[in-house]
Amino acid sequence: MTSTPTLRRLAAADMPAVAALQLVAFAPLFHEPEEILASRLVVAPTLCWGAFQGEGLLAYILSHPWPAASPPPIGTRLAPPPPTDNWFVHDLAIGPAARGLGLGRALVGAAAGAALDFGLSRGDLVAVQGAWRFWEKLGYAAQADLPEPLRAKVAGYGEDARYMTADLAALKVR
Repeated sequence: MTSTPTLRRLAAADMPAVAALQLVAFAPLFHEPEEILASRLVVAPTLCWGAFQGEGLLAYILSHPWPAASPPPIGTRLAPPPPTDNWFVHDLAIGPAARGLGLGRALVGAAAGAALDFGLSRGDLVAVQGAWRFWEKLGYAAQADLPEPLRAKVAGYGEDARYMTADLAALKVR
């Protein structure tokens, strides 16, 4: 990398690059059409961020307000949720060339700061593909003894999926 990556909010024009990066970063179970991914941006444009090198997308985070303990199933087109104080991280994807640059932590910091400004105070996510280790370092904790409906939803994210929660103000992102 020749220059420092730039973080900025994602725009509709970035969504083809987001969809392409998703195909590289995630197993096929997690591949969603561009219009599904774009619905996160429509619902919460200030909570979706990308890391760019020039015009090239290196990494992104898609997040939005969503009721706690109720992750949307994979492939769900979002509509505005009911009022909530919960921030849901849908995707955090880092391209192969950008791994090890600290972009995951930087993107979570940018989006979490925007979520706090939005009035959200807690966060949840479903960690997949072993990512729970990353989220744990930031202050998220895996939740055990989930009620059956939530356990079934999390199981839909794959065998190693873990439902995790955090206090946004206490995240270790700086």
